[in-house]
Amino acid sequence: MRQKPPFDEEAPPIFTTWNQLYCFVLVLHLIIICLFYWLTKTYS
Repeated sequence: MRQKPPFDEEAPPIFTTWNQLYCFVLVLHLIIICLFYWLTKTYS
């Protein structure tokens, strides 16, 4: 059984859970990396 942490965990400012925020950040980084890769291949 999961115990409640001794401190109150605040919700993230944009999403409802921290996992959603982490997922958003990872996907955004992947998109930026792909965009930079495409720009590099296109204009080099």
